Order: sequence, then structure tokens, then C-alpha cells
Amino acid sequence: MLTATRLTKLYADVRAVRNVSLNLEPGRIMALVGASGSGKSTLLNLLAGLADADSGEVRLNGERVKGPSEVLVPGHESIRLVHQEYQLMPNVSVRENIAYALRFFEKSYRDFRVNQLLKLCRLTDVQDRIPRQVSGGEKQRTAIARAIADKPAVLLLDEPFSHLDLPNRLIVRDLLFDLIRHETIDGSATACLIVTHDATDALSIADTLGILCDGKLIQTGAPVDVYHRPINAYAARMTGPVNTVKYKHFQLFGLPESDNLDALICLRPEQIKLTDSGIPATIRAVYFKGSHYEIDVEVSRYISLRLLTERSDLQAGQQVAISIATSGIWPVKN
Repeated sequence: MLTATRLTKLYADVRAVRNVSLNLEPGRIMALVGASGSGKSTLLNLLAGLADADSGEVRLNGERVKGPSEVLVPGHESIRLVHQEYQLMPNVSVRENIAYALRFFEKSYRDFRVNQLLKLCRLTDVQDRIPRQVSGGEKQRTAIARAIADKPAVLLLDEPFSHLDLPNRLIVRDLLFDLIRHETIDGSATACLIVTHDATDALSIADTLGILCDGKLIQTGAPVDVYHRPINAYAARMTGPVNTVKYKHFQLFGLPESDNLDALICLRPEQIKLTDSGIPATIRAVYFKGSHYEIDVEVSRYISLRLLTERSDLQAGQQVAISIATSGIWPVKN
């Protein structure tokens, strides 16, 4: 549905977006994860037709999306971008904010669609309040409801979870999943792209996960594949907690010989287990995470690892034993 080909955008001498190509499909969610300054917001503006690319192009259903230098009003009528700041009209109600997107439709349909979206987005109880009278989660859901009101082909979301507390993050995440998966209109569905610096929610709802680094899309794939086989240490860190250690320091665990002993190897905390007998280690710190504990252990002067456990009887300074499945270790570029 939406195709970007070799997009590049420069600001002064900085390449904010470098040669990025991607495809968004109807009824599917793609998430892009990257650190601050990795080019996420610039890429969204290019895809939405709100910024001119220095090279490359964006096409929607085969038609080129024009940049602001080529049109009177920037943007594309079938692409909606929801910004971090929500950009709601401050002095009208939640209901009127949503209805504004439908102002060119007949009143009967406008009322029907607004009522439908208020229910879908769990906003019925606050529909008559103005934005400053509702929570951050309700503002975000209002912005999303307004964005999808006239059934756009593409929905772009800039850090949709960044300003939300945990309960509202879960509500907005589940809402996005339901809207994109289940709201198919006239045989077609909306394609969705989410950009974020936190992969926790993206991993759970995305069909495709991409890693942005310094404006470049360095890896894409199914979330489970990117999580378990990141292309480098940056991609590993952007997709969740990970232990990275030089290969030569892990040879004591029976790894095969390597020509590059300075290469990094990665393993996730859940790939390390506490055992009754195994590799000796000393607990450095214990972190309670609600459903489990995260434990930092020191194996040698070169190796400190983080692992997960449900045991509640552990404390700093305690001697333990761990096991590591070498099949779960993989080398990466730094």
C-alpha cells in the first residue's frame, strides 16, 4: 500500500534519513525502533508528505506522494500522522475534535462514525470534556480516533506511548491492535507504522519490526527474529535487555574456536538459568520487577551477566551457580 524507496534527507551536513526503503501493508503494523536522534520523526514526515526528500520517493498505491514544495497544502489526504503532542484543538470537546475530521460528511454519517469511534476508543464518558480536562491516555486515544475517522489508507504514529503511564500504555497498545486488525472498511484496511525508542510495546503488536540507527534502517524482520538474532549490539540493546561480552571471555563456557576473539556475543537474560551446580557466580544486585526478579551476577573480572528468576530468597553477595545454553549465544558486530 505504501512504499518508500531509498529515502534520504539532509539537514546541513547531517543525514537525518539515509537510503531508507520500506513497505507498509493494509491491516498490518510495522514498528520502527531507534534511539533519540536516529531519524524516526524525520522519516515519518517524509512518509506523510510533510517534508521533501533530497532523494528517493514515497508511493501510495502506485501514486507518488508529493512533498510540501509541490503542493499548496502539505500532506496527503489518505495518510494521517499522529504527533507526540497530540495537536488537539484545545477549546472544543473530545467529541468535536473527532467530528472535525468528518466535517465534509453528511451529519447522519458523521454522528454515526463519531459515536462508533467514541465507543471503540473508550471515550464515551469523556466526550463532552475539553482536552485539558482529560488524561494523557484519553488525549492520545482522541488523537488516534480523529486520525482514523475518515478511514485513511495509512496511519503513522510518532512515539504513541512515550507520555503515558503503564495502565494507559496498555490501553492504547490494545486499542491500536484492535483498530488495525479488526476495523476493515469496504474490503480494505489501514496500514500502520509506529516509531518509538522503546520496543517493549512494539514487540507485542507489530507484524514487522525495524531498527533505525543514525538515519539508516539496519534490520527488518518478524519481531521474534529481530529479538533473537539482532544484526549488531545496537539492535540487540534496542529490542530489550541483553548481555554483551567479548567472545574471548566466553571461551571458558566451551564455545567453539573463533578467528575473531574480540567479536561481541549476545545472550538474553532469560537464556541464563540459576542451577544447583554449574558455573560459580556472585550476586551483585537484585531488582524486583513484580512478576520476577532481575539478578546481576559476576562470573569473572571480565563477565557480569543479568538473568531472570522467580526466586525471592536471593541477595547481593550470595554465591550461586548458573548455566548457559551455548546454542542461545550468537556473535554480533559492535
